[in-house]
Amino acid sequence: MTTNASGKYLKIVTAAIAVVMIVSFSLSIYTSSPPVSSSGSGNTPFISYSQPVLKDQWVNYSTSTGPAPMSNATMSCFEPSSEIILFGGEYMANVTSGKGANATYKDVTEYSNSTWAYSSGTWSSVTTGSSIPQMAGSASAYDASAKSVILFGGENNTTLFNQTWIYTGYTWTQLKLAVAPSARADASMAYSSALNGLILFGGQTATGYSNSTWVFKNAEWQKLNGAGVMPAMSGSALGSTGNGNLVLYGGFNGTAYSSNTYLFNVSSMKWSKVIESVSPPALAFAHLNYFSYNNVTVLFGGVSSTGTPYGGTWIFNNLSSWESVSTSAPYTAYGQAMAHYSANNTIVLFGGTQSNSVSGYNNYTFQFVNNTYNWVLFKETGLPTNSTWGVKVGSSYNNTTSDTVGFLVIQGTYNYTVLAPSGYQSSSGTNFTMYFSETNVSVGFSKIPGLLYYSYGAIAGIAIVILALVGEVVYRKIFK
Repeated sequence: MTTNASGKYLKIVTAAIAVVMIVSFSLSIYTSSPPVSSSGSGNTPFISYSQPVLKDQWVNYSTSTGPAPMSNATMSCFEPSSEIILFGGEYMANVTSGKGANATYKDVTEYSNSTWAYSSGTWSSVTTGSSIPQMAGSASAYDASAKSVILFGGENNTTLFNQTWIYTGYTWTQLKLAVAPSARADASMAYSSALNGLILFGGQTATGYSNSTWVFKNAEWQKLNGAGVMPAMSGSALGSTGNGNLVLYGGFNGTAYSSNTYLFNVSSMKWSKVIESVSPPALAFAHLNYFSYNNVTVLFGGVSSTGTPYGGTWIFNNLSSWESVSTSAPYTAYGQAMAHYSANNTIVLFGGTQSNSVSGYNNYTFQFVNNTYNWVLFKETGLPTNSTWGVKVGSSYNNTTSDTVGFLVIQGTYNYTVLAPSGYQSSSGTNFTMYFSETNVSVGFSKIPGLLYYSYGAIAGIAIVILALVGEVVYRKIFK
């Protein structure tokens, strides 16, 4: 082999080796980036999942942290983050007047303007920075068209409100509207998918009980004057059905409790009374929510005409008839808050009162579940404490700062996507299979190398090329 040929061959080999070493060096640094210590070391698990998931049962998810004992709060699911948003409510406080032997004690009703979020079994306080007033008896519902929770009305002692507030995540903003229902408390409000808007009915106003029906759509209120004759009531339970119509049950008109059922037909925009041979007892301040798994609307709680809290559970099925559910009551109370939880297709129940006293209020949290569901738990490693990360399964998305995110799913194989915080990546898989018991999925995170890592590789590669060229010159001189 001639010297020129040898030199040419050496150049090709040297260049190939340099390219391989540059790529290898860069990739080795990229893949060997040390993981950050697991966030699990500093966090307490958000919930124990040892509880059985039973058929059509209320399961206790109460935790040591969360909202204080509260009644007549309002609760809706903020679907963009799959969180239950709870606002306001009332509670009893023992107020002391005077000192020493002259001290007197009196139970006084207090009102709240706090906002809480419930996700994957954990309650967390939301600091909104909004001037929304302290009040109870507000009506709220998630407006899918606006991707927001809409809240209307409420009361604080003798003050009734007719403000409309919108929650788009972490803050409440008041809508300045030219037309709105009159100030009222304990009205009923629910979203209709067929209408793509909200229906508000009844409530207690400054002049008495109302039987008016209002529509909230495209950020405007409109009164329905031809919706049919309805009794004036407050505290009625209102919920959506599978076809987008609404069902209303019970209520109170100041003297009597109702056991009537009404359907609101979105096509005709009118109410009609449903004649039932079997129905729940006369109730007010119960709650209705759509349970999508069984395609039924679930009713729970309320107070009867004797003032006794009611603990029965009923479903309004797709045949437009009532059926009692054979299940143990989570607790007997009225004034609870209840909402559909989109992340798990369950219903969440919170709070309420058994008696008008300090000890009569509670802060229990329950979920209404079906035993064909089981938990899939995504457990992360590699993130700093309190990092926000999430998982999307189908159309449901959960995010958290804990080390675990949970979903209730039925048997089958699911695709999932891990949403990493800025600066991190996950090498986790893309699907899991749910069989007949709890499933755990590990989610590992690693820090994404910055440009400096690649610079090191490039510099090292260039240095190797220079050394190779110097070696070639030396080689030529030796063998010239």
